[in-house]
Amino acid sequence: MGRHDGRPAAPRAPWYTRAGRAALRWLGRVALGALAGGMVLGATLWAGTSWETARVLGAGAAVLVVAATALAATLPPVPEPSTTRDDGPRTRPPGSRRDG
Repeated sequence: MGRHDGRPAAPRAPWYTRAGRAALRWLGRVALGALAGGMVLGATLWAGTSWETARVLGAGAAVLVVAATALAATLPPVPEPSTTRDDGPRTRPPGSRRDG
């Protein structure tokens, strides 16, 4: 039951392991942002915009992607599906089909 279950917590990893994991996480976010920024830069140049405008749009896309991935990392994980049967009321979202 969370932190009150009575079991001892797993020992913390050494600082260098935690720092390495954080660096790899941020490296992945920055790489994804650079890829997105490069794609926006290329697409806007191909579409005929000026170099300055394409560069600003590409940098904006890169910053937005890095910020979005950092924000997404703060969300809680998706809960596991329940293995027990719930005999509660059967509600379906509007417009869903009946399975017979």
